[in-house]
Amino acid sequence: MALIPFPINTFDHFLICLPDLLEDEISRASIRLRLHNNPKTDEERKSYQEELDWLSALKYISQLRKGKLSRENFGLKVQLTAL
Repeated sequence: MALIPFPINTFDHFLICLPDLLEDEISRASIRLRLHNNPKTDEERKSYQEELDWLSALKYISQLRKGKLSRENFGLKVQLTAL
């Protein structure tokens, strides 16, 4: 399983923001993912995968904040990037 690339500045924002802001973004990402509805072209599949990665990273941040995921285990799933 490959690491999910995620911008460090966005990580920092969601790590310290109000919990409701993070949960709202998780909800919006879930809705966007459902709207993709069976991607057919390479571009649609790429977009779907990017949205899935975004949602997964947000869920990992939520678990990290709640103490359900250690920083070490987070690092095994998400790679923080400069962009």
